[in-house]
Amino acid sequence: MEVLKDSTDQDQPWAQATTVRGGADVGKEKFYLGYNDLAAPGGRTATVDLSPDAGSVNPNFDSIRIERRSTSGQNGPQIRPVVHDDGTVYAVFYGWRTFSSISKRVRADVVVVRDDSGGADPDPFAALVDDDNFAGVRVARDITFTWNATLGQQRVGGDLSIAVDPNDSSTVYLAWADQRVAGHMLHIQRSTDRGATWSQELLTITNGKNPALAINSESEVGLLYQQVADLDTNPPWETHLRRTTDGLAWNDLLLATTPATTPSAIPPQGFQPYLGDYDYLMAVGQEFYGIFSANNRPDLANFPNEVSYQRNADFDSRRLLARDGDTPVPISIDPFFFKVP
Repeated sequence: MEVLKDSTDQDQPWAQATTVRGGADVGKEKFYLGYNDLAAPGGRTATVDLSPDAGSVNPNFDSIRIERRSTSGQNGPQIRPVVHDDGTVYAVFYGWRTFSSISKRVRADVVVVRDDSGGADPDPFAALVDDDNFAGVRVARDITFTWNATLGQQRVGGDLSIAVDPNDSSTVYLAWADQRVAGHMLHIQRSTDRGATWSQELLTITNGKNPALAINSESEVGLLYQQVADLDTNPPWETHLRRTTDGLAWNDLLLATTPATTPSAIPPQGFQPYLGDYDYLMAVGQEFYGIFSANNRPDLANFPNEVSYQRNADFDSRRLLARDGDTPVPISIDPFFFKVP
């Protein structure tokens, strides 16, 4: 693959791309890279790199700082852009306002920004202005969480996802996380006026992690996430896909469990992240495609909707096997791909 750009000091890069459908730039490929630029001046590290001609031989890149307020020295690492075909671009990030080096406690805002010209507005990503006259609507203010706290062997420290309706760029869904008394909480909200105002919480998930939102061609919303359902009973991680057409009624499809009942059923934490810092979900037409990481013990009880492996495995004895098809190998964490029509 051709290298378009090399960079350093970039944390959690998140890529989105689109092909311009009309106007003077029809046919051009536009590329958006959200990331936490630890080399940014003034602690405003939330950044989107825009290439208006990513498919060309020598593409151009512009770095856009999307944080306009003061920070604790950086923003959170999760910078998530999403693009609509009509040129509307949203992005969400955590504005870190205070950070304790002793307790690792973060106080932050969840900030959504918008650009109406594919990132080419004279003042990029400043279409949304909050009541403090700064660009970027604070959907949630003064939330808190502990940086690198753990939940079921997985580190936590904020989660973000955003998706725009392909049929209406005014409708956008948002997932964010904070720490509450009940545990690490995921919150789902919606805007129908291009991010200016936001609904009450449509869904709240206790001890949830790694939300990923997508909206298909029928305006059906998909939410992929992972959850430790009950911390008092040594539970497994569960991977869920939930869908809704109105934001109120959500169906629930259990994709996988990562068992935690015996030492032989779960690999110990060797490093962080354990399951990964994020999942991914995308919609193509009416179908949802996604990827997540989970325990790879070949046990169909852990995959309620069946599974196939691209590695040697004996599901009768519940063993992973080496390339010789006979030697057992330890269980670990693997990526899993799925499609839901």
